Amino acid sequence: MARWLLLILLMALAYKGADTGVKLVKSQLNRGIRNNNPLNIRISNSAWTGKVTPSQDKAFETFSDSKYGFRAAAKLIRNYQSLYGLNTIDEIIARWAPSHENDTRNYSQFVAGQLNLSPSTALNLSDSNLLARLVHAMSIMEVGRYYSLSDAQQGVALV
Repeated sequence: MARWLLLILLMALAYKGADTGVKLVKSQLNRGIRNNNPLNIRISNSAWTGKVTPSQDKAFETFSDSKYGFRAAAKLIRNYQSLYGLNTIDEIIARWAPSHENDTRNYSQFVAGQLNLSPSTALNLSDSNLLARLVHAMSIMEVGRYYSLSDAQQGVALV
């Protein structure tokens, strides 16, 4: 029980840049949080706004702030819709988190539940509020309940 309380205290100190102990604690958080990459975007040749080069991670992008990680995710997901015609949560998640790496069905159902929609509902991702809710729900699946909806909205506003 005491370990859990200590962990909760340390996470609270690290959350959103508390001045005390951030570097020590942040280094112990999962890679998506350490990399300011809430949706675990893999490294690419894309010249993302806020991208840290070279990345601190050999497999995943690193951003200078999480808002840039949310921005990149929002741009990618809007591209899924405009370039590939992926219009539902099921279709978007199947591409984002393919079944050879993830439990795609569980991921899709989780995100749909967070949005209070069916996984097969067609989405209008030009609606920035809906897009922010989508990437926020996906970030919960990717890195846990670390980022707020407001964090996701800040990133989407940069798109």
